[in-house]
Amino acid sequence: MTIQRLYPLIFLCTLPAIAADSDPALYQQTAASYRLYGGSLGDPTAPKPNDRKIAFTIEGDAARGIFDAIGPDKRDLCTAGSGMRVRHKDGEKLTCTRSKANNYVCSFGFDLMTGKSIGGGIC
Repeated sequence: MTIQRLYPLIFLCTLPAIAADSDPALYQQTAASYRLYGGSLGDPTAPKPNDRKIAFTIEGDAARGIFDAIGPDKRDLCTAGSGMRVRHKDGEKLTCTRSKANNYVCSFGFDLMTGKSIGGGIC
């Protein structure tokens, strides 16, 4: 198994430690949402046996920890002129934003048929 295929698993396993301010060995709770779907995020359908994906959105301190860890800011056409800061990793499969009001949000996803990392948000 290549490291690229292990990246999503490593990320999920270490995510709580990224946001931890006290003991990095302890898991921390975070606000998260997810969506199971088929098709694409821009045109989702009901999941099918051969087409299942999941998208996650994380907010709050965990998202801030990830945002801070993956810098620097990237130019983003979707948010240009809005005052929102955007950071991406892994070909935009992991995206984090910070709003003018300092609200942090990160999104990422997985193709559940292949286990590969995919984006979790769209413009």
